[in-house]
Amino acid sequence: MNSFTPAIRSSLLQNSSRGDTLRRWSIKELLSIKDANAANAEFVLHEIRTRLAIQHQRLASFSRVEEYAKISSSTDGATLSKSLKMLLQLHENTYILPHEIIETDFFEGFSSRPKQIYVRQMVDDIMTRHGASVDTFADAAIASRNIENQIPNILRRQFRADADILQNPEPFLHSRLLIQLLCEHYVSLNKGKPTGAVAIGADILDIVDDATTEAKHVADANLGIAPEVRLRCEDEHNFVPPPIIRSWLHHAIMEVTKNAIMSTVEKWDQQPSHYKEPLPSNIMIDVSRDADFMYLRVVDNGLGLNADRSEKAFRFAASSSQKRWDRLDEQQSYAAVRQPLGSLGVGLSLSNLMMKCFGGSISLNNNHRQPGCTATLKLNYNDDYKALN
Repeated sequence: MNSFTPAIRSSLLQNSSRGDTLRRWSIKELLSIKDANAANAEFVLHEIRTRLAIQHQRLASFSRVEEYAKISSSTDGATLSKSLKMLLQLHENTYILPHEIIETDFFEGFSSRPKQIYVRQMVDDIMTRHGASVDTFADAAIASRNIENQIPNILRRQFRADADILQNPEPFLHSRLLIQLLCEHYVSLNKGKPTGAVAIGADILDIVDDATTEAKHVADANLGIAPEVRLRCEDEHNFVPPPIIRSWLHHAIMEVTKNAIMSTVEKWDQQPSHYKEPLPSNIMIDVSRDADFMYLRVVDNGLGLNADRSEKAFRFAASSSQKRWDRLDEQQSYAAVRQPLGSLGVGLSLSNLMMKCFGGSISLNNNHRQPGCTATLKLNYNDDYKALN
């Protein structure tokens, strides 16, 4: 915390102890914030600042983990040390943004357009840092796994305890997603969207079509081919969807469809040339519901899941890709992290966390009567389901 002034350091320590006072958000709670007025802007910034302080304290053990990095003779030790420093610096710099507004009389006269624009741009800046934070966290998690076997046995148990946040990242990532969602909700309200980041009565088939089209474009750019994706909806004309976070659902559908395309094309490539089909088999997406949940089932005829793929499917930063995708190289800036076909291995694990946040899930299972796999996205109709903190 060397970059902090004493006043900011004191504020951070004070706010990091307020975990019990944080609101447990539900979609209904989000919808209760109906506009981007001064009171709501100040409330959202307080929530973001407190969550950033708690996250920063969760990273406190990194100072000890960095000592283990010095033991490693491989490049992983240097990567771990660099990633930890970058992550702490990113959180410190981000914490200062809402802090400097909250601790002034900035919200007096908030009806002036310049002040509203300034807060929206600042919140948007915090939101766009989400991707860099997750990428850097993934780099640290990968490096910590790689150096574990280089740690002397006598120190290994303590290393695992000190690096627990990297080995069991779900609480950290869940909190990051909530920060990103609060930012997106406020920015959307400020731009005139009446329900902010929440979509009520959304056209689910339109969202599916947008996400699968993006997945096909990515596959075509990387593989040179992409199978067709067919949509089927139970009682399409009378279908009532649950309230959703559209950006999260788009991301999750895109990720599972991308994986289905990869598996389907890989199997198609393995066919002997003398009886190879002219195109990979189609992917089917079924949309249905029951009293409590909506289901999106993405069915492919690809290679299916073996033991290794099943074990790594939802493991954060577990990727077989040989080349890391660089966000800056691709000139992309996503609120949620997405990378073409393969890179850090964060897409599916983050998608699952997005669905779990408000009581849904993603599951993967091999098909029973045909080759391939089915990914099932489950979304909750209960808008009062409260996310964990």
